[in-house]
Amino acid sequence: MILTLFIVLFALVCVGMIFFVLLQVPKQAGLSASMASGGSLLGGRGVEGGLVRITSVLGGFFMLLALLINLVSR
Repeated sequence: MILTLFIVLFALVCVGMIFFVLLQVPKQAGLSASMASGGSLLGGRGVEGGLVRITSVLGGFFMLLALLINLVSR
């Protein structure tokens, strides 16, 4: 029962990570693209800072759930 719950949460975190990684702007966009996007309107890093933070949190959940699934499945 608990293993099934962890696996479902793991799948949702995986889909969320894929979604937020694909939303991020590649670093090759350069300085001109970041200045033209109005980044100063949304703070220092704009929307990208939030996307990086969400991706980092989902990555942490990914690792935690992977460890829990490994421990519960034994």
